[in-house]
Amino acid sequence: MLDFIGIGLGPFNLSLASLLHNKSTLNYAFFEQKAQFDWHAGMQLPNTVLQVPFMADLVSMVDPTSPFSFLNYLRHQQRLYKFYFLEQPHIPRCEYNDYCQWVAQQLDCIEYQSRVLQIEPQTIGFKVTVESEGVQHSYLCRHLVIGSGNTPYLPDCLTKVQQQQPQKCLHSAQYMMHVDTDLHGDVVVLGSGQSAAEVFIDLFDQQQDKESVNHQFDLHWFTRSQGFFPMEYAPLGLEHFSPDYAQHFYALPTEEKEQQLQQQALLYKGISAKTIREIYQKFYHRSIAGQGLQAHLHSQCDLKDAEVLETQQIRLHFRHRATTQAFHLDCDFLVAATGYVTPDFAFMQLLKPYIEFDHKQRWQITEDYRVVHDLNGHIFVQNQEMHSHGVGTPDLGLGAYRAATIINQLLAEPLYELGDQAQTFQHFNLSQNPKICMADDTSQSNECLCENPVHKKHSIFKKTEPNVMAGHPNRRGAHARTQTASVHSTYEKLI
Repeated sequence: MLDFIGIGLGPFNLSLASLLHNKSTLNYAFFEQKAQFDWHAGMQLPNTVLQVPFMADLVSMVDPTSPFSFLNYLRHQQRLYKFYFLEQPHIPRCEYNDYCQWVAQQLDCIEYQSRVLQIEPQTIGFKVTVESEGVQHSYLCRHLVIGSGNTPYLPDCLTKVQQQQPQKCLHSAQYMMHVDTDLHGDVVVLGSGQSAAEVFIDLFDQQQDKESVNHQFDLHWFTRSQGFFPMEYAPLGLEHFSPDYAQHFYALPTEEKEQQLQQQALLYKGISAKTIREIYQKFYHRSIAGQGLQAHLHSQCDLKDAEVLETQQIRLHFRHRATTQAFHLDCDFLVAATGYVTPDFAFMQLLKPYIEFDHKQRWQITEDYRVVHDLNGHIFVQNQEMHSHGVGTPDLGLGAYRAATIINQLLAEPLYELGDQAQTFQHFNLSQNPKICMADDTSQSNECLCENPVHKKHSIFKKTEPNVMAGHPNRRGAHARTQTASVHSTYEKLI
């Protein structure tokens, strides 16, 4: 029996595998349906960079001495001085992908081209059925780590259009797979975030690419947001992507959490100020001497419906949010940067009756990233907990911290001392200020409670049930498997 199985290999499960490598006697395996690690292949646009500094690599925020750090990758690539002279903390997106592939190639716990079909509860732990090269295998494990990521989201009306016109209606996650498409007529970009902006820039540049003579088109960018606004990127705003804020957010009432997330959209949904400036400069340069822009930007536009016309064009129906004016536009190519959604994992169906859900049918998750359920074995999640842990959930900068927290639970001891000292200058909890006197909500008076101050410390290592998470030093490699006769193939996922 394996100690745990990791499902999916995005940056977060790769972080866990990196931080655990040669650090314990745990017996484990990670299953990934792709042939190799490949992070957001459809959005590996040229000249794009990460929106977080290079320290948000797989390991550095909890173990900067790890051989799997980005700086050690640069050393092995003979690029340390080049990076030093670059003086740029935000690295190219394609370089981050290459770095992750470099790490993954050094780990022997990853099974590629392996699709998880089904997970069955057992008296102790779980039975995981995996299909690899057309053959099904079953594995027993004590615990699970779900790192399968979210899937691209399209509004229902665009899903129908995509089924009819898959080459003309794309989610931004598929954009680079169609980069050679000959464009003409009218091209539309939908969305208000960084992905929409990067796709817009790429299309804008194609309009005047002398080598792409067939790219004669007008470009239209629609967003339902109030405007094309930058993300909050000041240091005090960035402190919301910290363990301190995640702990503060977790303790809030459910209703308050939902309000907070609605009010914090520009912490993670906007466009980088640098990208906005780049777009504006492109507009300015193209407009010299009265040259036409061939580009149109519209905010506050709600997409209401979409249909495929007899001409094979796509008709988009909108309503302007401020004026309530209804209108439509016929386009020949559409890229929808409409975000991602947590899927209803098919491989989890047999476990659903045992899992606790909230009022919106989302998994109930503990502060240390465990799904609440009635089974004998833990299910950890990576990047499925924004509703419970806040805006930092998908952020690469918190990935290593979360992975280390999960590792500490798997080992039932603190392999990584994550500390209890505040990591932010601002206080998210009032009790962090020793001069504040908490009022007694049950009292009708202004009674001072200074004699009984309550200070909540940040406890990172969570104790678990006795003997449940203990390590097993006499187990060897993570690849023991047994054949299974028949399993229903119901699993689909996308990293």
